Amino acid sequence: MKCPKCGTEDLQVYNEVKSKGVSGVKVCLFGICGFCGAGKTKNVQYWICKSCGYKFKA
Repeated sequence: MKCPKCGTEDLQVYNEVKSKGVSGVKVCLFGICGFCGAGKTKNVQYWICKSCGYKFKA
């Protein structure tokens, strides 16, 4: 694997956790049931180049 920006092979894997919050409209429309499925998280892996700092999806 090479960095698309500078071409070096000195890369590191980085995990980023993204979460989805609850919208006010969802709570108003669905009441307590609006909280069902709230706080869903998703892990996204990235490669980070140690030379230039460029971050791209794995």
